[in-house]
Amino acid sequence: MKSKKLTAVYALIMDLPLSILITIIALALGGNLSLSSFIPSCILAYVVTFFVNFLPVGKWGVGFAMKFAKPGTFKFGLLVNVVIAGVFVIILDLIMTYFGVVITAHQPMSVYWKAVLGGLIPCYIPTLVIAMLWNPIADKWSRAICNEPEQHPGQ
Repeated sequence: MKSKKLTAVYALIMDLPLSILITIIALALGGNLSLSSFIPSCILAYVVTFFVNFLPVGKWGVGFAMKFAKPGTFKFGLLVNVVIAGVFVIILDLIMTYFGVVITAHQPMSVYWKAVLGGLIPCYIPTLVIAMLWNPIADKWSRAICNEPEQHPGQ
């Protein structure tokens, strides 16, 4: 189990590219990609993802992956990240779409739910790719900063 300090440092490193990319995709899907909409949306996404890191999503991902693959394999890493990316995207999609559609654009909830459903897949795929590519780097850097050793799945 990661310490709260390690989780926080990891979140700060891991979530920056995730927040930037998801914000760009979401705003582009909504036809509202501008600097004035990007900055507050990206900040909100970064804050939301920071706190999502404190949910036991890693534990959920490892538990799921352990049922279908051996730790240390590509399949195991993919399955772990399938769950983690899914949780992040669902939470981000619900919150960020509400912010953009209901609060900012003053649209009704019917438009909100359509936007939520329309954003899930386009945001999920890049999130999964970022998780697969950036996670090992973010984990290594955060462990080096916090001087905490690597943990292996199942420990």
